[in-house]
Amino acid sequence: MDNKIRVTWQDLSVGRKLPWNVYTESGKLLLGVGHIIPNKQILNSMQKYVLYRDKIGSGYARGDGSRGVVNPFSLVENFVTRLAYIFEDIETGNKEVSDKLGRLVNDVIKMVAEEPDASIAMVHLPNNYPYSLFHSIQCAILCCLIAEHSELPKTEIQMLCAAALVANISMRDLQERLFIQGGKASKQQVDQIKQHPHRSVVLVQAAGIENKLFTDIIMMHHERVDGSGYPAGLRQEEIGRGALILAVADRYGAMVTMRDYREPIPVKDSLKSFLLEDGKEYDQHYSLLLIKVLTVFPPGSFVRLQNGETAIVIRRGKRNPVEPILKSIAGVDGRRYSNPLLRDCSTDNYQITGVCGYDKNKPLNLSRMWDYI
Repeated sequence: MDNKIRVTWQDLSVGRKLPWNVYTESGKLLLGVGHIIPNKQILNSMQKYVLYRDKIGSGYARGDGSRGVVNPFSLVENFVTRLAYIFEDIETGNKEVSDKLGRLVNDVIKMVAEEPDASIAMVHLPNNYPYSLFHSIQCAILCCLIAEHSELPKTEIQMLCAAALVANISMRDLQERLFIQGGKASKQQVDQIKQHPHRSVVLVQAAGIENKLFTDIIMMHHERVDGSGYPAGLRQEEIGRGALILAVADRYGAMVTMRDYREPIPVKDSLKSFLLEDGKEYDQHYSLLLIKVLTVFPPGSFVRLQNGETAIVIRRGKRNPVEPILKSIAGVDGRRYSNPLLRDCSTDNYQITGVCGYDKNKPLNLSRMWDYI
């Protein structure tokens, strides 16, 4: 049990997927990653026993199947939960939050490095997490992908990822309201939006996080290269590269996320907007890097094939970016396959004819789709 810690009452809850394995005192696996405790009666009965779980931050929840590697789909709820506690700690000025944030940053960076395709899919697939929490993780993933291809030093990537996670902490309640309200923000809301970089910096500094690179990224992540951003109206040469990267990630993540009042903007249109924008507001170098990293059909995209099947992109094409690895999930008649079928879209019958939507009310077993179990 060297790599395990004792399960506490606070670790378990009804109706939520377990982000780690649960073991008996003898070390036998009792409940696996993703298991849902169905009711309070079962939850209460579990408290009678001495149980252990995987350590958060010292290891990863892994699939039990053929691949035996980091499974981002089993980690996302873990990350969301940890970030929620980090937000609470920052808001209450808890000086221990820096270590918690650092551990989460390292886990996000490791996940993206080891499983970039599944991490990209998480950015694009619909979910039921609070927008203010998931969008922060979404931004952190995108920043890691761009930064890795920019050859930034490790410490700078860590500060960028940390800033992406907490840059919007001072407006998270407003974020949730805007997520559902639709229409233009009110004047009061616009004022709050324009003040949030400064307010976020005040909050993190009050919690004892004083790193200048970190706070500069937060302060500048809504500045624009043409000087039209806020809060200071800085121009390209005055904005740090971390903030330029986060600006691109933040914009793209917001576009491809479904909201209560609109469908997600298609990936093709979202990426095209950066091309048409041509470096006026967003740094052109990092915009093009995002496009290069994601490719035309990033993992998590739903596509229609030449034979009429509906498929999901699971990996980017290594030889040809327009020929990704796919799994067909439904036939011509729209009926779901009981087992997803691996397709080679370089052959005529399985070529991609276009992107398509997918019914979010028909959930997919993503861990299975990506062969983690």
